[in-house]
Amino acid sequence: MSPTLAHLTARPVLAALAGGGLLLALAVGPVLDAWETADRIAASRDALVRAREAAARPPVPVPLVGNGADALLGAFRGRLDALVAERAAVIDRAELEADPARPALPRLRASLRGTADALQGLLDALETQAPLVAVEEAEIRVERPADPDLERPTGLRLALTVRGVLLPEPGSAALGGTP
Repeated sequence: MSPTLAHLTARPVLAALAGGGLLLALAVGPVLDAWETADRIAASRDALVRAREAAARPPVPVPLVGNGADALLGAFRGRLDALVAERAAVIDRAELEADPARPALPRLRASLRGTADALQGLLDALETQAPLVAVEEAEIRVERPADPDLERPTGLRLALTVRGVLLPEPGSAALGGTP
């Protein structure tokens, strides 16, 4: 055989191989796209499941906050006023005490008087209803014993220490403004 005849017989084989490679490349592209699409669909389904779970959870109550010491003390006093209005209790005092170790979380102190049920309900509401208050200390002592003849319940005094949250002032460095 002459060299030209050998080249002529190899060309159809090479053309067939090249055509097969082209068909294979054309077929692999859509398969890879399908796999990528399947992965995106699975990721979207996972995100949807997480979003549904988050939506089903009850909302997290916000903590007691204020834009300054006076606003925080006012919010605390307002919260206490609302709670004692529903109960047999009285607020004797409420004050704010700065904490140098934690300036954004000052202590709020209150002194209240009332019945055992009233003070227990007040503490429960502070810790479970919005706005949440983190109770640091609660000291209850008997102020006046019960008098069955007068049908008077035991009078208790509650000394309460809680934490509030001070929000940064608008334009402060903590919010990204200029100091």
